[in-house]
Amino acid sequence: MRYLLAPVLALALCTPALAAFDGPGAGQVGGFSGPSSNSVISTAAQVMQAPDEAYCVLEGNIISRGPKHERYIFQDATGNVTVDIDDKLFAGRTVTPQNTVRLHGEVDVEHYGYREIDVDVLEIVK
Repeated sequence: MRYLLAPVLALALCTPALAAFDGPGAGQVGGFSGPSSNSVISTAAQVMQAPDEAYCVLEGNIISRGPKHERYIFQDATGNVTVDIDDKLFAGRTVTPQNTVRLHGEVDVEHYGYREIDVDVLEIVK
């Protein structure tokens, strides 16, 4: 038993020291800088061709309420699309059709090809 306990104890004592060592160049900040294969959808027209769960950032106006609760019609220079914005994302702010907004979210492709944006972040630009 003593022969088994000694290596286990030694390993347990060394683990925190090994975890703190990040290797050569520890503390340096770095990463990849260059083009991405994940293009961001940025217009209402692109949403109509985008796959399900594609990330998008749209800038334009919310012009009216949509057909259901928490659904709105978003419009930019290329067209319009239905957006799903949870009430809590408004955070007490009032948005009018005259406000320019930036919406961050994902394309949600429903049955029969119906598409809408599931909004994660609502920014009022002006």
